[in-house]
Amino acid sequence: MSAEIDENKKRFTANFEKIIQIIKNKKPLIHQITNQVSINDCANIILNWGALPVMAPAIEESAQMVENAAALVLNLGTISSRQLDSMLKAGKRANELQIPIVLDPVGVGASKYRGEAAQKILSELKIAIIKGNKAEISFLAGKSAEVLGVESIGEYTEINTTATELAQKLEAVVVVSSEVDLICDSSQIKEIKRGNPLMGEVVGTGCMLASSLGVFAAAAEAEALNLSLFEAVQTAVYYYSLAGEKAAKKAKTPAKFKLEFMDQIYLYK
Repeated sequence: MSAEIDENKKRFTANFEKIIQIIKNKKPLIHQITNQVSINDCANIILNWGALPVMAPAIEESAQMVENAAALVLNLGTISSRQLDSMLKAGKRANELQIPIVLDPVGVGASKYRGEAAQKILSELKIAIIKGNKAEISFLAGKSAEVLGVESIGEYTEINTTATELAQKLEAVVVVSSEVDLICDSSQIKEIKRGNPLMGEVVGTGCMLASSLGVFAAAAEAEALNLSLFEAVQTAVYYYSLAGEKAAKKAKTPAKFKLEFMDQIYLYK
């Protein structure tokens, strides 16, 4: 084990143990208005962490459902005009109740509508955490970005600066999911060098990361934890990626890897 990896493990272990205990004791409800492609996986990953998932995209109930939730996750993967209205309604209620919101701007920049939807959310809601790939984060920061479907293409040599600028502008924690994950807020940026390439061979691992961030954001709200949102997010990304490493040791193909990965999350409890 390298000195850097060993140091990171020591750094996050204590925080993780506290977070898992909070999740076990409180079983926070995580409300998601999310991607139809990965909705079942997002529900299961939350349950595997020990929290409770609920998917309530109907505009007639989305805001009411937030009232019992500890975090709200908004995923633009299969965004529609009605779903956007529901997100805004739920998000405004979450802001009123000071419930953290996680935004996963899946594929933003791939179409005019998707970009407009993301900008509307950012202009009308206070977002606590934004998680995206390099292209998605660059687009939201007003930089040049290349998106093919929901995939990031192109080179982003200034992504550290771009992500930091977005974090400062929105006063949010920004997570850039890539081979080396970046986590930043208005004053600091950290790297997480963990994970396995098989994570990129499975549809939905990005969505499941956003769902996981919802769980950890909910835990960070607990007064007994005494942990900043930034620290909670770092811990989430580290252990999420570590689960990918562990799964890859047992499964070498995408379908088997996915099952093993979700089981590794479960075994953290």
